Amino acid sequence: MSDKEKEFKAYKEDTRIPCQYGAKCYQKNAIHHQKYKHPPAKETKKGKITKRKMINNKRKQEANDQVSSISPQKKIQKTNDEITDKDLYNAVTNMESNSIKDDDTSCEVTAKLEDSNNTESVENSNDLITIASLLHGGDIENGRYLKNDEILPLTAKEIISHLFFIEMPEDFFQLYEFCKSICERDPLNALKIVHLQLVGPYDVFRKGFINAKVENKEALLRHWRYYYDPPEFQTVIKSNTKDGLHFGYWRDDVFEKPVFMAKNKAAVNCIIDPVAENIFGTLDVHFEEKLKLATPFEKTPIAQLRQKLKSFAKERNITLEKRAENMQAREKETVARTFHKAGIVVPYDKKTQLGYRNLAVSNSELQKLLKQIEDAPAPEARKMPMSKLDEVIRLATIAADECDFGTVLELGHDLFSSGAFSVQTKVLNLLSLAYNLLQRSQFLEIVTSHLKNRRRSLDLSVIQFD
Repeated sequence: MSDKEKEFKAYKEDTRIPCQYGAKCYQKNAIHHQKYKHPPAKETKKGKITKRKMINNKRKQEANDQVSSISPQKKIQKTNDEITDKDLYNAVTNMESNSIKDDDTSCEVTAKLEDSNNTESVENSNDLITIASLLHGGDIENGRYLKNDEILPLTAKEIISHLFFIEMPEDFFQLYEFCKSICERDPLNALKIVHLQLVGPYDVFRKGFINAKVENKEALLRHWRYYYDPPEFQTVIKSNTKDGLHFGYWRDDVFEKPVFMAKNKAAVNCIIDPVAENIFGTLDVHFEEKLKLATPFEKTPIAQLRQKLKSFAKERNITLEKRAENMQAREKETVARTFHKAGIVVPYDKKTQLGYRNLAVSNSELQKLLKQIEDAPAPEARKMPMSKLDEVIRLATIAADECDFGTVLELGHDLFSSGAFSVQTKVLNLLSLAYNLLQRSQFLEIVTSHLKNRRRSLDLSVIQFD
């Protein structure tokens, strides 16, 4: 075996996180080289070589002329310590899909992610692509999708399915019809009197959507996806309040209709609270709550809006029931409540008890463990609780091997809902395993995109309109 082969083998066996810049990394910081591994330098066509040598498991750069054998990656803005959320994502995606590794070297929290009011910036608009380029060009050119530069309602359902990986139920489109009847000029802001705005997939109806720009198709999967929104939850309405209140559809399988509409206050906690069977019942509840808190000057217009909603629903036989039969039926099928309280549903045989088994720890024990990991003052203090968590994960993966898929899904949801940065690599590993076994691959693509740029911001649009 040549020296080059030995170096490459050592690199592959190194358990540190791969640096996203590879051999082109310009970092000289010793802490960076402790955290991230770099591939062996290779000769360039000009014969120049980047030299690196190993000293106490640290890579020390000895030459400034660096040339990578891999394609150069797009530059991103760095924080002061040169660590960003993209480092975290690269650490996640470079791990073996079936391996659960120790996470002592997880990326640190960046200032960008800590800022709850940070918005997604567009550093280089030249790198953006139009929505039109993500659809079938011929259909756009012949006018199938458009009328006066707006999406036709009959084709919006198809476009949403193509771009967001989900099909929206009938009440989704009926609400847009209702809002248009109130404010034809600006339907998405027709509910502003109660501080609500239609967002997410509703942006398909915005004028100029076809020519709007986005980073890529993957980025659309996190369009208006709040920090604690798991893949099963699709936000469609947001509040303009500081608590991050938003409403969305919950579905247990991407190919099934939503089971209910739920709400979450992203700036408060991870709790996802089921509200009603459909979007009209959900808004009726919200309007009722608003009336209780409204001033005498606000009550009349809110009451009028609520009455219009009820009349519209009655004319079209749309139920406003809060606890519908399908919601009650799902309660019986829920195998675990999870940290977010909405619960998870997986195929489960009650006779054989195949499909789910309890985690090795209680919810309170797991929460305590995660707090110890997240609050650890130093990496050494994190090792003990991380080791205990690894054992919980190991037992969950054994359960998955024995067809109890719900166990690994529950743990993945719990770690995701904890919001802990130190375990995000483990989140993606667990959910990758769970969604693959449950054949819910679209959910995996959604959470992968979300973890790539998971933000606490309350402004979560990824689309740039002219």
